[in-house]
Amino acid sequence: MSSQVSGASAPVWHDPVRQRRLGAGLLASAGAYLAAAATMSLVFVSGPPSRLVGNVAELEQGFALYRWGFLGASLLAPALVAVLVLLMTVARVPAHSARRWLGTILLAAYVPFATLAYSTQYMVLPRLVATDPEAAALWYLHDVDSIAYAVDLTGYALLGLAAIVLASTLLAHGRLLRWVAAWLVAMGVLSLAAMGFHAAGATTAASVSTVSSALCTLPVMLLAMMAGRRLRTPVGVVDTAPSPGRAPGAPKRTGA
Repeated sequence: MSSQVSGASAPVWHDPVRQRRLGAGLLASAGAYLAAAATMSLVFVSGPPSRLVGNVAELEQGFALYRWGFLGASLLAPALVAVLVLLMTVARVPAHSARRWLGTILLAAYVPFATLAYSTQYMVLPRLVATDPEAAALWYLHDVDSIAYAVDLTGYALLGLAAIVLASTLLAHGRLLRWVAAWLVAMGVLSLAAMGFHAAGATTAASVSTVSSALCTLPVMLLAMMAGRRLRTPVGVVDTAPSPGRAPGAPKRTGA
């Protein structure tokens, strides 16, 4: 197979059990992310108002869907982190790599921001809506001027930096991983742009950038599932060898 790397350059794939486990991990993590993203659509189906003050009755009409949507969204961050970490393993990025360390630290910082922003929508907001609507407005994520929105945007910025750093470790590998890297870079740039737009007061541009950034994760998940399926098949090998001419001493590939 032209996509199979030589035995000397691919020690990971000499262990079929580990190969299948990596494949199963990618399929499970990417599947969980896509399921959580689908659940997140309930938030938009509920038709939440852009402002809470003066619109509490409108929010309460679809509050159940709103809360369930964010409950599912709480799985987005851990599932995304799991996929990216597994892709680093599939690409055989050394554990001591400075870029892998930096990317992992940024991912670890992203998780609590995203978790706080989403979990407050079903754990804190319902009680505040019933007791103190003005305080609830500060934690209403759908309001671009809320604390929750700022927390979520900060998390996205950290994720964007992590995505760009980790993507740089994949650019010199096989076609599938290069496509993953390209979408990660796009996601990272849009996430950072969203933060910049919001800081400049361009809230509409910030919202568009945020949504576009989130959409960029969907191809990453589909590609991760493709890699997972290849690793799960008896002869499946993900092309992770550095591309010829990109890295000195790149391993040779066996002919078809």
